[in-house]
This record gives sequence, structure tokens and C-alpha cells, in this order.
Amino acid sequence: MAHDSAMSSPFAILGIAPSTDPRAAKAAFRAVAKAYHPDINSDPAARQRFEEAREAYRAITRGAASADIRLNTTPPPHTMAEIDLEISIWIAVRGGSVKGSCPLGKAIVRIPAGTRTGDRVRACIGKTEVTCVIRVANCDGYEVEGGNIVTPLILSAVQAKAGGVVDVDTPSGRLRINVPKATLDGDRLLVAGRGLPAAKGRPAGDLYLDIEVIETITDRAVGALERLLALARRPRRENKVVPKPGLDPSQVA
Repeated sequence: MAHDSAMSSPFAILGIAPSTDPRAAKAAFRAVAKAYHPDINSDPAARQRFEEAREAYRAITRGAASADIRLNTTPPPHTMAEIDLEISIWIAVRGGSVKGSCPLGKAIVRIPAGTRTGDRVRACIGKTEVTCVIRVANCDGYEVEGGNIVTPLILSAVQAKAGGVVDVDTPSGRLRINVPKATLDGDRLLVAGRGLPAAKGRPAGDLYLDIEVIETITDRAVGALERLLALARRPRRENKVVPKPGLDPSQVA
């Protein structure tokens, strides 16, 4: 049954008390959406009920739930509903299934390997087909820039100076890379083709390693040893006799 929006407050339309906080308003709106969303309920009265509830929810939250409003906006006729779906960088690299939810319900969304932020993946919620707009989240020290992955690589001062092979964990597996000699703090190393994998005609992205050099206890011990060896290798000067205080240097034998 439709409410008379001209005579009902936003709280009354959602069936909640005026003292209710926005989180309860959100739950009440979702309950209405599950029952009256036009993609689920074709009754013209259901559309009106949904629109009234949506406007009431907006009025209560005053735009604080803009992300939810975007999820719940009724699409124009003959267009597909869109929902935002956040995935981890691990899923973006390897592919897999993730659970997505919106006021229409829940769905298992299959994500192809190599999916980038902004890609669209279709899924079904009940009998309703929706488009999931993907956002790849930065996590576990990895950042995504388009198809590229950026992560820090921590080296000891000795490693950075001497260079050599180091193991690096990445979302696609462990890599062995060669660190050049005299690598400096703040340098960036490129590992071509080890970012997000190729997909949809796009080439594979690259992996960038941002160098962070730290001094360890071993580094300090090695440094102290190097200073001692340097002192030992210095050319020795001939011994000189230092006169006692008050003695004329010309009187020293």
C-alpha cells in the first residue's frame, strides 16, 4: 500500500521513529527495496512505494549515504542496474569468485584474472541481471595503478650496497630478482610484465618495487668492522719522540 508522501514524514514512510539513527534508516530502506524495487515487483504501486522510500531515506541521511543511493537508483527503462563491487588485488591478479550484495539481494560474482578498476562484470541477483562496476582495493602493502602494481622492497644497507638476488612476494607468486649494486633509498626497480595479467586485449601490467633501505644491527656491525679494517690498512708514520712538558725540544736526544 502506498503512503501519502504529502502527509507522512520521512521516518513514517520508512516505518521508523524520528529518533532513529541513519543506520536503522538504511536497514529500513533496504527492506523496502527488497520487496518493492521495480526490478523485483512489477506492480505500479510498488514503484511508487520504492520511490517514496528512497526519497525518505535521502531526506533522513541528507546525502550521507550517497554510495547507497547510487546503488539503489532505479535505472531508466531498458538499461541494466549497476552496483559498485570492491575486490582485492589478489582476486584481480588471479581471478576468482566474490560475494556481492545490494538492496536487490546477494550474488556470487565471477571475476576474470586481469580485471582492472572501472571494468564491468555482469551477474544475476535472482532473475535480475546487474552490472558490477569493479574497484580494485589497495591492500597488504600493494597498490594498483591501472594495470601496474607498486609495492615497497625493504633492503638492508649491506644488500643495497652490494646488490644481488633477493626473493620478493607478489600477488602472482614469489619472484627472484637481481638488485643492482649501489641501489639507493627511494630508487624504483621495474619488473616488466608482473603486474595485473593481460585481459580484454590489454597487455600485462608491470611490477614496480620502491626501495626502502634500513640499517640493521648486522649493518652496524659490518660498518664497525670496515672502519677497523680501514684503520689497520692506513700507512703508519715513523714514531716520533714527544718531549716531556717543560723540556726544550732541542735537548731531546
